[in-house]
Amino acid sequence: MKQSSLIKNLQNRLPWDKFIEEMESQGFLKLTFIKTSEVSVSKANFQSLQTGFVMLVGDPIQASAIRDTSLLHVRPYILFRPKVESQLRVILKNSQKFGIPITFAGGKTGLSGGYSNYGIIIDMIDLQSYDEPFLYDFKNNTVRVNQNVLISDLIKYTIIRSNNKLIFPVQPASSLKLPVRVGGLIASNASGITSGKLGSVENWVETIRIMKLDGSLSDIDKTNSLFSKIVGGNGYFGVILSAKFKLYRPEANLKQVILYGYNITNAFNGLQSVLDSKIFPLVSEFVISDLKLPGKFNKLGEENKENNNVKWAILIKGTEEIIDKFIASMKEKAQCYWNKLNEEEFQEYLQERSTFALLVQTEDSTSEFIAFPGFEDILSEPKNLPQTIEMINEIFTKKGFHEVIFGYGHINFRKGQGLLLHMRLPVPIEYFYKENKESMKLVCETVYDVIFNLNYKFKIKHKAEHSPGPFKIWLDPVFRRYLREKVREGEAFTNPHLMIFDELFIRKFKSSINDLSNADNDDFLSIEDKKDLFISAMTLYLSGE
Repeated sequence: MKQSSLIKNLQNRLPWDKFIEEMESQGFLKLTFIKTSEVSVSKANFQSLQTGFVMLVGDPIQASAIRDTSLLHVRPYILFRPKVESQLRVILKNSQKFGIPITFAGGKTGLSGGYSNYGIIIDMIDLQSYDEPFLYDFKNNTVRVNQNVLISDLIKYTIIRSNNKLIFPVQPASSLKLPVRVGGLIASNASGITSGKLGSVENWVETIRIMKLDGSLSDIDKTNSLFSKIVGGNGYFGVILSAKFKLYRPEANLKQVILYGYNITNAFNGLQSVLDSKIFPLVSEFVISDLKLPGKFNKLGEENKENNNVKWAILIKGTEEIIDKFIASMKEKAQCYWNKLNEEEFQEYLQERSTFALLVQTEDSTSEFIAFPGFEDILSEPKNLPQTIEMINEIFTKKGFHEVIFGYGHINFRKGQGLLLHMRLPVPIEYFYKENKESMKLVCETVYDVIFNLNYKFKIKHKAEHSPGPFKIWLDPVFRRYLREKVREGEAFTNPHLMIFDELFIRKFKSSINDLSNADNDDFLSIEDKKDLFISAMTLYLSGE
């Protein structure tokens, strides 16, 4: 199936001249080049960009401004960076009027290529609804925040402003190192290091201010049918502008502990006991390695004189009663050691843990690998994870990749759903060179095979925590039919991922757009068809076409 011009063909079909003419009539400036060699011109272009009225069109978007950590990128034709709601309203209304696909970029920390788009990307970094980024109400223990506020700032200022009495309850580990923002937090229904006890965004956000497709504003809460489409909705059904969150008051005099040991299977058995006993510390994180733990964790167990490296470690924080129960439960099933930590030491370990989102460790220490996401959130009962990890590594080695010897994640994920393990595929850097199409295809095949076997053999869903981005569209015909319907009804933005997939489907089966509702279903599609469509779509994003 020839696909070298698929995205470019889709892009060329769109009525760009009419759209740009309409936008210019409403005060927007078309910018198609930036001459950095002439200071006066560069200064004028920079000042224009600062107004929020600029449409950056075509080649200037080749810069790395619109990239995330997923490696799944499709270059847009137009990039907007609005500052105020009135600018955003004009962009939304006209993009829908002319049927141009639109996506939104927040902190650019996504792992799934969610805002990749050959149409329009709106970078939300400068847009704020209110002059004050944070508005605390300590009488009701809430905070109202703009969508572009950094979660790291929100965590820090909540502690400072409340005199150490309250915390912001949703704390992704990645926010300690990466620019995670409020809009993306809500759009992915994120959680993090406190999820075992406190859950995810949906448990703490009270109201969300959004802009709908027609440019109208709405304040929604859990009684509104839109709430479940906005929280975890990937920005498909409305744009998040601001939100009000409840804050959490933790118990006083919390205890911090690190546990560690030398046998991974025993560690998972111990964590199964913790899960079964419903023990929920405020913070509960883990790291594992078949070889040895990296970084600061590698210093654990120095008192052991048997030349045996520590293979796992657990960070927990909670009341003394909860911590003691956790340790006792672990000791029943796993030989382990533990050290009490002060707050500074605990935070140092958490910072170290947060860097692991960008780390992949294999038995080959001589080569450079990219930790490729794709199936990275594996939610399972702890006792089943040794077998699950073995299956994943068998797929890796069968496809010619190294085994992964390192993983990390959350204990008692989202109030006891299981243990959430993060693993990444170790891919040699040169596999992502644009000319290496066969290598890219092999990466896509491997990701698909892991996702398929996780579900088929263990009933495990991938991406239990991170935004699924286009993966849900690539894998779920029921969701595709639903999204097509909502786009037709004007309840969802014209979606680039769906349009790319539909074009692949039409080309593969010599179908038409009108036949999709009948042909695109589980009865019609074989396992090989589904795999081929997934690999074809993902390869387009990896190559950037």
